Amino acid sequence: MSSVLKRIKEIAEEEGISVTALEAVIGASKGVFSRALANSTDIQSKWLVKLTENYPQYSTEWLLRGEGEMRKGAILKEHPDNYLPEETPKLTNEFIQTLKQVITTQETTIRSQEVTIETLKQRITALEQKR
Repeated sequence: MSSVLKRIKEIAEEEGISVTALEAVIGASKGVFSRALANSTDIQSKWLVKLTENYPQYSTEWLLRGEGEMRKGAILKEHPDNYLPEETPKLTNEFIQTLKQVITTQETTIRSQEVTIETLKQRITALEQKR
């Protein structure tokens, strides 16, 4: 199981809900996280974005890299005058690889959507010609 998936499961536990309920909150199909957890497979980056949008109290640094505090409030308590710590976290190879995977997933999604859009355009043209 990927470490990101473990942290997603931790968020669900912290919120006192099931992973299935977490999927519903962010608008993911039932099983998006559950299947990935069970099969140790990757998830689309859009679900990470939705997760951070719906649960802004959790640190994205912690979610993606497993570094720092789980909750943003813990960071604020340590650094009340400045949200960011004095030292900016270094880009590790693992974090860079994670970002590259996110980009690759996004590019695949975009290509798939381009094909779908082109197919729909052709279908619309065909239907308009039948009129």
